Amino acid sequence: MSRRYRIGVFDSGVGGLTVVQHLLPYAAGAEVLYVGDTARVPYGGRSPETVRRYARELTLYLVEQDIELLIVACNTVSAVAVDVVRACAPDIPVIDVLEPTVELALQRTAGCVGVIGTRATIGSGVYEELLHRWSPVPIRTYGQPCPLFVPLVEEGWVDHPVTEQIAEHYLAPLRTAGVDTLILGCTHYPLLLPVLRHVLSRCCFVESGEAIVQHLKKLGHTPAFNGPTAQLHLQLTDTPGPALEHILQRLRLTSVQVQQICLREYV
Repeated sequence: MSRRYRIGVFDSGVGGLTVVQHLLPYAAGAEVLYVGDTARVPYGGRSPETVRRYARELTLYLVEQDIELLIVACNTVSAVAVDVVRACAPDIPVIDVLEPTVELALQRTAGCVGVIGTRATIGSGVYEELLHRWSPVPIRTYGQPCPLFVPLVEEGWVDHPVTEQIAEHYLAPLRTAGVDTLILGCTHYPLLLPVLRHVLSRCCFVESGEAIVQHLKKLGHTPAFNGPTAQLHLQLTDTPGPALEHILQRLRLTSVQVQQICLREYV
């Protein structure tokens, strides 16, 4: 029996499972190996040098698992370290979140795009730079760091009143600016969509998972279909946090086995 087509996905924590949620129906028959670096989450406040080291370790680990496609489901890595990922996986197609998400945002915007993300992602300015470079017409862009969102998701506080108060504080400038389309520049953020929609009720939201699947279809990158459903393997670098089961249920990712792994330092 032939081995399933193997897709590697990594993120700083469990937020990248929002990408997996979109990927699994598209990649029916494939094997998806997801690695969440829960021992070192969040990445957003780390230095670029540290993020690059983490990205290298995660990439080389997945390359050793004989993956055939690598998806970087971490906006911080995509913003400051995707060159490291590609250098460590020269023979494997690498899809990061930036290009697909910008493409989808430009399809949907009426001319004013907001971007929310970690401090590292927003500080890089990479989303705004790509939006202005690729837009056929002049547009307005606004970036807003939301550093508390990732810890809130990792703690399972997606429906907590405190989360809505924090979202009101973060998103008020974007509402005042008249943002019509909001890029969720962190794969943790789709788990906060009910809160975000309540705060920005007239806004169109762009998720990386949806954008990546559209991008893969556009490239004609169809996994080898060897079975009726995709198979998900979830690996974490620390013991699962208290919110993991809730997040898996929320994303309808059922019957998932969780394995704890230890990344070694590659020299």
